[in-house]
Amino acid sequence: MHSNKWLGLSLLIISSTHAISQAPALPGAQRISSEDRIYTGDQTSNTVTVIKPLTNEVLGTISLGDPRLTDQLNPQYLQAVNSHGLGFSQDGQFLSHVSVTSNTVTVIRTVNNSIVSQTYVDRASHEAFFAHDGRTVWVGCRGTNNVDLVDAMKGGVIGRIVTDPGPSKVLFSPDGELAYVNHIKSPTISIINVSSRKVIDTISGLADIFSSDMMISADGLRLWAVHKMTGTTSIIDLSTRAIVGVLETGPESNHPNFAIVNGTTYGFVTVAATNETKVYRQDLPSSMPVFVTSIRASGIEPHGIWGSPDSTRMYWVNEHSDTMDVVDTSSMSIISSVPIGQESQALVYVAGAVPAPFNGTENLGSQGLGKRAENRIISVENSTQSTTLVTIRELDGLDMFQIIGRELEINKTYAATAVCKGCGGARLKIVGFKATTPIKGAASCAVAPQVLAFLSFFDSYEVDSVQLSLA
Repeated sequence: MHSNKWLGLSLLIISSTHAISQAPALPGAQRISSEDRIYTGDQTSNTVTVIKPLTNEVLGTISLGDPRLTDQLNPQYLQAVNSHGLGFSQDGQFLSHVSVTSNTVTVIRTVNNSIVSQTYVDRASHEAFFAHDGRTVWVGCRGTNNVDLVDAMKGGVIGRIVTDPGPSKVLFSPDGELAYVNHIKSPTISIINVSSRKVIDTISGLADIFSSDMMISADGLRLWAVHKMTGTTSIIDLSTRAIVGVLETGPESNHPNFAIVNGTTYGFVTVAATNETKVYRQDLPSSMPVFVTSIRASGIEPHGIWGSPDSTRMYWVNEHSDTMDVVDTSSMSIISSVPIGQESQALVYVAGAVPAPFNGTENLGSQGLGKRAENRIISVENSTQSTTLVTIRELDGLDMFQIIGRELEINKTYAATAVCKGCGGARLKIVGFKATTPIKGAASCAVAPQVLAFLSFFDSYEVDSVQLSLA
């Protein structure tokens, strides 16, 4: 009876669905519709936020499990941990979701936000996408040399493809015949024949071995691979499979995406450390992009980015402000900012996700919405160049105190302190850490990408009193 119910629903959806284009799309794609949805992968609240782009209304969140850090260390906890990567099927009927800590791939039916299947895959799974068959999810597993293939409907790993070390993300050519894989341990792009499931070519010589994210343009001729650790982006001409050049996009460059505006192809790159998205014009796949403008984010650390199929809008999440910015591409300016779930990483725009007469609000809750988040950028005591981003988030039971340290002294120990409320001005230690991640090209400098502490901060400490100094 259950399977017959979903068969009937699927047939109704198919009969209601007209031809749609998914972004990034070629000129002539359909306009933003009430049937479209935006999804964000919210790491701390462990949710997917569901947004209606026609009105920029947040409809609710899909819970993948408990928020940080409530019950996740319990030995009986069996749900997913750390909502992160997102992908979708070309028909818009299914969303793929990756939980990076529990290595869980969850397939969600977009029409009613229900979970279709959950599969445990290989270590450090990061980003996944549906093949054009609409039934197989290809998963980049960064802790291995494997791309795992998942049966989206039934669940389970049904195949593995060996690539270069640390596959991070999988994208497909517009015709679905080729898959492209970037890596975090190799300066390469692996090219896989989808039908044979074999690597048929490798593009070598990217700007850095660590490429966390990438995007392919609507014409299938451009691939931009972003290198977060070096603040660069490799520009690749897929027609020749050659590297055109390298852009200096900025410190902690995150995700790229494309839009075609008035016949011109633009590339967008979110840059976390400078709280901006840089926009470039690329006239030909074989030409170097030209800088056009920088769009200042409304919040802190822009991350995942995607556009509407008609290229009139670009959307990105502000990871540390728990918001989504909406950009009008005709003016390259922000026209709205929308509160979403906590610590969003990825964002995708799915056209035709909820065809009429469905409303797409089933199985949604409010987990992670309306929570307080405070950010402070502070200088390190007795340092002329070191800075720290401190983010404090309201959680259930405890607050999360997070530090991102930049231009620190390598292998030195630091301590964060704050003034205790009701303690007569006493300054207490919140957390200590050692800066051990080197900055490429700066032998004496390091970063601290993510230092976490969980405590009752808002009730107990003064937010504006936080300091960081050498211990």
